[in-house]
Amino acid sequence: MPNIELKGFAFLPADTFADGPPTGQDVSGNDRTGPFEGPPVQGFSGVQFADGESFWFLSDNGFGGRNNSEDYPLRIYRVDPDFQGAEAGDGTVELLNFIQLSDPDNLIPFEIQNEGTAERLLTGGDFDPESFVIAADGTIWVGDEFGPYLLHFDATGKLLDAPFSTPNVFELNTLTGEAPIVIGHRGASGERPEHTLEAYKLAIEQGADFIEPDLVPTKDGVLVARHENAIAIINPETGEVIEATTNVADRPEFADRLTTKVIDGVEITGWFTEDFTLAELKTLKARERLPQLRSTEFDDQFEIPTLAEVIELVKQVEAETGKKIGIYPETKHPTYFDGIGLSLEEPLVETLVETEFTDPDRIFIQSFEVGNLKDLNGLLEDAGVDAPLVQLYSSATEQPYDFVVSGDTRTYGDLATPEGLAEVATYAEGIGPFKRLIIPSTTVDEDGDGQPDDLNGDGTISEADRVLGEPTSLIDDAHDAGLLVHPYTFRSEDFFLASNYGGNELQEYEDFIRLGADGYFTDFPAAGDLVRDQVTADLVRSPDNPEVRAGEAVSNLRGSGGYEGLAITPDKQTLYPLLEGSVAGDPENALRIYEFDVASSQFQGLAGYYQLENPGHNIGDFAVINENEYLVIERDNGQADAAQFKKVFKVNLSEKDADGFVAKQEVADLLNIQDPNDLNGDGSTTFDFPFVTIEDVLVIDEKTILVANDNNYPFSVGRPPEIDNNEIILLELEEALDLDPRAGLAALSRTITQGTQAGETLIGSDEADDFIFASGGNDVVAGGLGDDQLYGEDGNDVLRGDRNTSSSGGTSGGDDILYGGAGNDRLGGKGGNDQLYGGEGRDQLFGDAGDDLLRGGLGNDILVGDSPRFRGEDTFVLATGEGTDTIRDFTIGEDLIGLADGLSLGQITITQSNQNTLISAETETLAILRGVNAADLIASGEASFTAIA
Repeated sequence: MPNIELKGFAFLPADTFADGPPTGQDVSGNDRTGPFEGPPVQGFSGVQFADGESFWFLSDNGFGGRNNSEDYPLRIYRVDPDFQGAEAGDGTVELLNFIQLSDPDNLIPFEIQNEGTAERLLTGGDFDPESFVIAADGTIWVGDEFGPYLLHFDATGKLLDAPFSTPNVFELNTLTGEAPIVIGHRGASGERPEHTLEAYKLAIEQGADFIEPDLVPTKDGVLVARHENAIAIINPETGEVIEATTNVADRPEFADRLTTKVIDGVEITGWFTEDFTLAELKTLKARERLPQLRSTEFDDQFEIPTLAEVIELVKQVEAETGKKIGIYPETKHPTYFDGIGLSLEEPLVETLVETEFTDPDRIFIQSFEVGNLKDLNGLLEDAGVDAPLVQLYSSATEQPYDFVVSGDTRTYGDLATPEGLAEVATYAEGIGPFKRLIIPSTTVDEDGDGQPDDLNGDGTISEADRVLGEPTSLIDDAHDAGLLVHPYTFRSEDFFLASNYGGNELQEYEDFIRLGADGYFTDFPAAGDLVRDQVTADLVRSPDNPEVRAGEAVSNLRGSGGYEGLAITPDKQTLYPLLEGSVAGDPENALRIYEFDVASSQFQGLAGYYQLENPGHNIGDFAVINENEYLVIERDNGQADAAQFKKVFKVNLSEKDADGFVAKQEVADLLNIQDPNDLNGDGSTTFDFPFVTIEDVLVIDEKTILVANDNNYPFSVGRPPEIDNNEIILLELEEALDLDPRAGLAALSRTITQGTQAGETLIGSDEADDFIFASGGNDVVAGGLGDDQLYGEDGNDVLRGDRNTSSSGGTSGGDDILYGGAGNDRLGGKGGNDQLYGGEGRDQLFGDAGDDLLRGGLGNDILVGDSPRFRGEDTFVLATGEGTDTIRDFTIGEDLIGLADGLSLGQITITQSNQNTLISAETETLAILRGVNAADLIASGEASFTAIA
């Protein structure tokens, strides 16, 4: 755990109000009731430097909701903390002025709260601003949570562009790259009795692409839609009906049809479709199969439909709406029905032909058996029908029943292997596996009683008492075999959801979409369609997005899940907006870090994902350290004694794992801070920050960060009994940050020149210590006579420490630091004691006059310490893994070889090669020293080497 010390403390009292109209008309909490005399200065949700003494703090939308914040003006406040400790101040905070955000040019495409006014001042009913940065041109970029949007304002707060919506970046892992299909399993069977026209109609209305009729025959050979040929089953000992999809048990005229049969090896007592003519079946009414879980209000209202009637329904829908819905029939118990002379395959093909429903894009035919699918291939071909077939799979240990009959010992598990899938691909176009073959689930026995634990305490063991395992490779293996994958069955009731989902049925769909399922069978097509729409939507939208509120789009981001974080790169050319919530389809602990190009005002995709320590956590802010590293606040939702997790992490966008999560490292625990000087005056030498929302972090210098809370006026009580003040603290870090010269407080007083992506010439000043950053392009960069830092960055650059001349210069000049960056660069230190770092590429480094340090970096580089006229005592730095450098003017007794990155004298070998000396580490040649005698270098011993930290 990092050792953090409180170095500065200041606070702005909770009851601080700015000039402006009354606010909080509908707000009340902790003995504060609106309307308040003016806008409370609260909700600090982002911080940036204003000058060397003061800071800009972004106030959020007001009182936490869109509806209760319509009178709260959106502002950025400038405050000056008089820190106890760091400034020997009194801990007060002076409110200086503010920037009011507005849209006088009517750029916002939807109606705002102040729509009819000239100024069009923005309020918390319009946006929820939670983060901001200041660009190189002084304009302000704000991250909003309602859209979520990026908002661009000028320095006075006037909106410059229409809000930038957030693109939804997703990659589907389906076989074809297309969105998965939604299959209405027996229709919308979660809300209507299964296999009825009404269930199919509702499924289509709810967004199903295909409806699934299970097919069984009548006595007179007509195919009807029933899940089983048993339309009511009884307990033969008690006569009790234990499952029924019709009211046949209540029809005394059919009492004599009650019988016992063996279906696929299982003895069943009940009533069976093959014992009824179609006319007789049409007198029956459908019933809910799961009355213990689902509504029975539609019992005894709907008929049993034939396959032809199902097709007629689909055609009717197409005629009325233009929607081309498909059918996904399953042949039930084909071996059994073949044995009693009621084959399913022939009437199925005949019905498709007779109804002219043969479009291969609108048909899948499925079966749990294998032989009938192979037979169907021939029948379909003979009929001129090209309908894709799907092999269904039950649990891994079960067998297709035709295998049982034929003596084939293979199981569905065997058919799920790569070899088995290759065989399936010879007769089918897809597989329909039980979903637990893709994501397994198991019961647990934590109490060790030998019985499965009842995790939800309902007295029964169901899927809700099972825990998910790691996904198998079945989808990938099937795709490798060219097979589509349509798993079954997705249901919304807790009874059918693994305990991991906590009752969130939508998460299960997301998991399977992420794995690459090409479709799914669901009893609740509306849920399946919603998740598909969320994952494949063109934009990321919160519930407060205007299009969502208007019913024109679906939300795929939770409320308050928008841009809580927004960082800008040191060169001010790229924004990194960070969402606070997971987008539908992403892992629940994955927060998207977007990349946005300032110059073009366009999103550039994702920079990576921030991984929450706990899915229930939230992030608070995002602040720049350097080009790759940034700070993130992560917190739980507790306050006061309930606060358990409030931390600051350092993330590295250049280091990502296979899932795209950026590397992260704890920097500060805000609940464990040392306060030896008791800066907050509470009588303790320790300090914590136990606020529910902590939404401000800013890097002051390499060892110091500023952190502030969002006090949620008037609701939060992190230090009871009083409501929260706006506390602003300075923390000293245990480990220094690698702070970019363009970031932090010192950058405000530096002379910084920032190049562009084009090739250009950038020249510094003799009167200042210049910081010049070339950015992209092939650039010429030259400092003045000060102590300059020059950064070539991308491109093949020329860097000169002292003035822009190709000569080696004289002895005058500053002590410069030159970084070539990527590309094949040429660096010249010229006068002064300079440090030259080539970076990546085949670079040429010339120290010229002075005692210089030269490190080639990655690539085979040329290093020259001196110029023809001026000499110095130079250090040439070597490290493993950086290539072979050629050192042209090493002088024993004058220059040094620097050993970096843990390389030691004992690890290197020195050998002669013709007129040169080679320095190697194991099999890697690190350097060639031109004209140097190896024996002389060895004889000089440690005197010619130095360790480089």
